[in-house]
Amino acid sequence: MELDIAPAVCRYDGCILGPDGGPAPLVQPLRGGNIREYCSDRHRIAAHRARQRRPRPGPPSRFAGGGSPEASGGAPSLVAANLTALAADLGRLAAEVDRALAAVDADRVARELQDAGLRVAEAETRAAATAAERDREQAAAAGFRDMAETHLTAAERATTRADDAEAARDAAVEALTEAESARDAAVEALTAAESSRDAALDALTDAESARGAALTAQKSAEARATDLGAALSAATARAAAGESARVAADARAQSAEAGLQAEVSGRAQAEARAGDAERRTKSAEAAAERAEGRAKTAEAAAEKADLRAERAEAARAVADRRAETADAARAEAEQQARAAETARAEALRAADVAGERAAAAEALRDAALHEARSERARAEEALAARRDLAKALQSPSRSQPA
Repeated sequence: MELDIAPAVCRYDGCILGPDGGPAPLVQPLRGGNIREYCSDRHRIAAHRARQRRPRPGPPSRFAGGGSPEASGGAPSLVAANLTALAADLGRLAAEVDRALAAVDADRVARELQDAGLRVAEAETRAAATAAERDREQAAAAGFRDMAETHLTAAERATTRADDAEAARDAAVEALTEAESARDAAVEALTAAESSRDAALDALTDAESARGAALTAQKSAEARATDLGAALSAATARAAAGESARVAADARAQSAEAGLQAEVSGRAQAEARAGDAERRTKSAEAAAERAEGRAKTAEAAAEKADLRAERAEAARAVADRRAETADAARAEAEQQARAAETARAEALRAADVAGERAAAAEALRDAALHEARSERARAEEALAARRDLAKALQSPSRSQPA
């Protein structure tokens, strides 16, 4: 069948697959081909069956003499025969009309029941699809919720790590402070040791200068003693040479002996002073050695303090890096947590929308079921009415031949 204008919607009267519950829209082929009149083969077959079930025109009249009984103008016997044939034809036609009406009603009722069943099946299919979509959205929401909980757990762990890193950094800072205090104490001890060493060196210098002075005095005393010995020899020679000068020589000898004894006592004092200077020198050297030992110990302590300070600096740098890493991880975890919260909110909104859609689908399903039941009830009532009408029409037709 060729059409001048292609239909825009399905031509089947019982089509309700459109967006507003009416006929479904049709999409015609753009590259040529058969024009579409129905949205599906099922509706096309249903329309074809409806066209085939339409009542056909009745057979020609079989009145005797042809035409109507008024136009025949025959004898009374012929009129009676025509009336009898007319009554038989009317009864037969009434029976055929009853059967045709009953068949048409039954077909219409069956078609309406089939359409109602199809609508119910479509509503159930839509409800099942909505329920499946709701289940998928709930599963996606559960997945988003699990992901959000995972991100929150990771954020909490990152926060814990950041707190541990901050505690380690604080401990490193405290260790660095203690190391700096120990280094300052070692520097102070080194300064005191250097001061002690300088004082010991000064004392050693003074002792050496005193020793040098004592040695010089000893040498001068020895030189004087040598001179006095020479003078004593000259005096003895002079005493042997002249008796006259003995008294003077004896006096001189006594004075020389007194000077010698004074020189000897000076020499003994110089030697005692030299011994004291040596003892002072030894004590100064021992003090210098002790000061050097203290200085070495202070230097070792200073080196240890420097090493500890360097280690503390390295630990502080490591702690700073760990703190920076922990801060970055904490920021990333917070960002992930915010993204997880956003995803969770979106999932909750999607779940709410899915619930609303499911509720709407349930309402549509209930409405479709109620409509199908009402249509089925109306169809049953119409079928009962048709049956009652058929019975009412059959009763006069059966009583006529009698």
